[in-house]
Amino acid sequence: MLVYSFIMILVVDNDVSFLELASKILNRDRQVFLAIDAQQAFQLAEHLGFSVALIDLDLKGKDGLSLIQHLRESFPDLPIIAISSVLSGREREDAMELGVAEILHKPITPAWKPVVERIRATRGR
Repeated sequence: MLVYSFIMILVVDNDVSFLELASKILNRDRQVFLAIDAQQAFQLAEHLGFSVALIDLDLKGKDGLSLIQHLRESFPDLPIIAISSVLSGREREDAMELGVAEILHKPITPAWKPVVERIRATRGR
């Protein structure tokens, strides 16, 4: 029996150029879905089963920490990676308390790929 495993990544950021670059860097052998805000991200999460989510802590409207909390409550097994270009100590603590698996600092680089894969592989453990 042949089983296909699709890797589906959700990336949430209000910077369109960041989303475009993230899609290019993370898209090899994966399906990358992009969301510009928390509402769009949650709608995608409700309809699609993601392997991992990358969420900017500095979203407009509903902030990234609120989105992480909402996703954690609704999808407790979804591995979440917080991303930020500027991160205070308090934000780091809050993100870790919400159960993020990792915090990555912007800008995105190809070095993010193995981190995303490692975190994605922990799903269901």
